[in-house]
Amino acid sequence: MPNNIQIFTDTIDNPKYQDIFKKADVDFTKYHKRQSIVGNCLLADYMNISIEELINRDFFNYGKHGKPYLKSNDFYFNISNSYDLVILVVSDEDIGVDIEKIRPFSYHRITRAFTDNELNYLSSLPKENEGNETLKLWTIKEATLKLLGTGLSGKAKSVNIETEFKASADRLGQQFKLTNIDLGSDYLGTLATFK
Repeated sequence: MPNNIQIFTDTIDNPKYQDIFKKADVDFTKYHKRQSIVGNCLLADYMNISIEELINRDFFNYGKHGKPYLKSNDFYFNISNSYDLVILVVSDEDIGVDIEKIRPFSYHRITRAFTDNELNYLSSLPKENEGNETLKLWTIKEATLKLLGTGLSGKAKSVNIETEFKASADRLGQQFKLTNIDLGSDYLGTLATFK
């Protein structure tokens, strides 16, 4: 992993967030709002400010597709979540991150996200490896598009993954370095940086 990157994780089940969820009148059947609050709390903690200060002060500029950047340019950050896990990645260079909870998943559900080479790779795998590899390739595509600031509007299929080592990708001639994030046995994650 690159030296200038710091990773912070937490879960939406952490008791320290429950009062914040209640104050925000969060519907506890919805993951997204709780994930967003935890991501903001992680960022506020990193910046050594309160969550209220993070939300109420004008710290950010936003890219064309909504990616937030600090006006101060003190550091770059990216946040991802999946189910109950939230991750904040901080760096002195622009970065993208994506995580996915490991679960049964077939590439057949999202074939339009993959290139022919990637589909050939996925179809050649033993059935028991297909789900994890599909999710891994997805984290690569999403982390790369988040790095670029386009999110999924940048079209997942436009990211071409080197499938043997999964250490690099390209999109429209631009090269990206990929770093695996070890999140234990329940999650997969990828960091994307510019080469």
